[in-house]
Parts: sequence; C-alpha cells; structure tokens
Amino acid sequence: MNEQLFCKTCRRPKANFNCGLCHELTCKSCAQFLGEDTFSFLKKIPHELHHNTYCAQCFDEKVSHSLREYESTMDKAKNVMVFTKDETKKTGHLKRKEAAYLVENCEDEGETILRLAFYAAQDGFNCLLDVELRHKKIIVGSHKKTIYSGTATPITIDPTEVREY
Repeated sequence: MNEQLFCKTCRRPKANFNCGLCHELTCKSCAQFLGEDTFSFLKKIPHELHHNTYCAQCFDEKVSHSLREYESTMDKAKNVMVFTKDETKKTGHLKRKEAAYLVENCEDEGETILRLAFYAAQDGFNCLLDVELRHKKIIVGSHKKTIYSGTATPITIDPTEVREY
C-alpha cells in the first residue's frame, strides 16, 4: 500500500521533513530551516531552539521572535566598545562593579571578543574593560589546533568618558 505523506501547512503530498517541535510532517517549501550554529552565542539555548527544521506554525509561534532578538543582540554586540588590559590609562578611572565574563573554546580571537561582547549586549552593557585573551595549542596526532579563551568586565558608559592619552 502506497501511503501519501501530506504537509501540515499546505496539505500537498511529499512532506519529507518533521518539525522539531510538533513532529508533524512538512514539505520543503513550507519548512523553515536553521543552521546548527544559529543560536550558538547564547549562554544557554532553550529547548525549542535546538532544532534545525520547523513547520511554519511552530516557527512563527516559538522561534521567529527569539531569532529577531538574537539578531538584534548580535548587532548591538558588534558596537560594544572594547578595551584591553593594556589600555588602563584610558579606562582606569571607570568603576568595575560587575563580575567578569569568561568564554572558552573559541576558534579565533575575533570570535572570542564577539562572544564577550554578545554577553555584554545581552545583559544591557555597551563596553568591555580589561579584555584579556589567551590561547592554547592542541596537538592531536599530526593535527594542530589553537583554541582561544578570554575574560572581560562589562560596564555601561558614555563614550565621552574615555580619556585619550
């Protein structure tokens, strides 16, 4: 017996994908696909955002708002001011009240700083002070890899408070 598989959204046959949330069948044209690393900068990824495939209804109800928030936070993170430990002459007078962020196991320095900035933007800060990056070389057989980690203290400042020396 040849059973037709119908799409939850458009009711056409040939639904080949299961929604990660409701597990209903959906066709390729109705399905919403996300990459595995779409929400990778979140400290903790909620259960409903762990999937790669969603039906239109689940995507609209449970994913689209989170995706817009994530992208907005990423945009803010790209504008976070960053000052390294070497720049304390410019920032030494600024109060450091918050606990420092820590990120580990990053592919490169840029990703490390962006992750720190993302955490700051997510928590409502616009500046990172005392940014310190470290790297470690890992050798597995003949394969060499460098992983990065970093720390930074978040604050909110008026950009005019930074002294030029």
